[in-house]
Amino acid sequence: MSDPLAAHLARVAAEARRTGRPLLAAWRERAPGTLDPLACFAAAGTERCYWSVPAQGLAIAGEGAVAAVEAAGAARFADAAARARALFAGLRSGTEPGDGTAPAEASPLLLGAFAHGDEASTHAPWAGLPPLRFTLPERTFVRAGARAWRILCAQVGPADDPERIAARLRTPDPPARAPADPAGEDAAPGFAVRADRSPRAYRRGVATALAAIARGELEKVVLARACRVARRGRFDAARVLATLARQHPGCFVFGIGTGAACFVGASPERLVRRDALRVRVSALAGSTPRGRTPDEDAQLARTLRESKKEQAEHAVVRRAIAAALAPVCAELDVPEAPDLLRLDGVQHLHTAIEGRLQPGAPPDLLALAGRLHPTPAIGGAPRAAARAFLARHEALDRGLYGGGVGWLAAGGNGELAVALRCALLQGGRATLWAGAGVVEGSEPEAELAETRLKLRAALAALVEL
Repeated sequence: MSDPLAAHLARVAAEARRTGRPLLAAWRERAPGTLDPLACFAAAGTERCYWSVPAQGLAIAGEGAVAAVEAAGAARFADAAARARALFAGLRSGTEPGDGTAPAEASPLLLGAFAHGDEASTHAPWAGLPPLRFTLPERTFVRAGARAWRILCAQVGPADDPERIAARLRTPDPPARAPADPAGEDAAPGFAVRADRSPRAYRRGVATALAAIARGELEKVVLARACRVARRGRFDAARVLATLARQHPGCFVFGIGTGAACFVGASPERLVRRDALRVRVSALAGSTPRGRTPDEDAQLARTLRESKKEQAEHAVVRRAIAAALAPVCAELDVPEAPDLLRLDGVQHLHTAIEGRLQPGAPPDLLALAGRLHPTPAIGGAPRAAARAFLARHEALDRGLYGGGVGWLAAGGNGELAVALRCALLQGGRATLWAGAGVVEGSEPEAELAETRLKLRAALAALVEL
């Protein structure tokens, strides 16, 4: 058998016949450096995923699903971690001869997301969404700088024909393309935007949170709101992702497509990355707009750094992350003073936290996510009190907003971002979310303005005139 992929599949089929049960096979091979994962995402069917860090030259697209890890309830992270370990342990992986070294992202990956809450949503637009779902794509396309790979996966049963499976997996890669305007280049663009509540209602919510903080029930809570956008024709998820990548090259750009819906966004916040014993987390809280001139930008940055309210809001997040990681880390570096993360339209107080996990029984990525989520950057503190407050007063089904999105690899490694600056696309409708952290000293009007600032990040990628 001259095709090394077919030969690998034949070996897996032989094992399947010996054991009498189907097995999962994975194969990695080099792809041309011209491979465009976003074009692959655009050409994929209804089950598709995308992950990119444009500033690092990294892009990943997944098409189809040969296996899925789903979990719900309070133990969803532990349950999903166990299922992911079992899936990777049963995967029969191979690589083409002379494949050489490759980054962790160029390996069989589970791509997906988890929701902010533990239970399945029952309201539109999230009804039926599993609270946690990661899939093993049939075809994954990875580009890191000038190098590219395909990772091809299939379930191989005792009676399957390896050459037929190999032929199916070797569908030609789609050519790079600019995503088309779904309404047509000759149609005048038109959009309708509507907030889910009035400015007064949001300010009233902030005032309610401030009263709870004054009573000592909360230290911080992140109050979110939503807006909806409608357009003629449908939103093109690939086109939106291309715009997000161009406008926010330093962010984690993501797309999770299931059925006719696609959840897209560009998050500035790493929830957690694990590389063997090394773990990295970002604390991101405290925001201000970018200036229109360098002098104004610098003045806004100084004001942000010197603001006791913004510093207090950031300190809550940094302290909670350190407390979550300390029991599982042998070493933990938590800088005392935050630096600045400057993005298009907004700048944040940011602390890069890094640790070395204790050897022996280090928790894998999902277990770490379970310790961290939701951080006070997206939920509040104390965690239980903030959750209870949001359930009573936020009047919002967050779904994947404020959850996590990213990839998992064998060995418990991977990377997850907090799902922020995001939108759920459903045909010609889109729903966007944004929140602001309320602490002692917050002003309702300023928090409302912060949500407007954050909504613009995704809105600008949707509304192109």
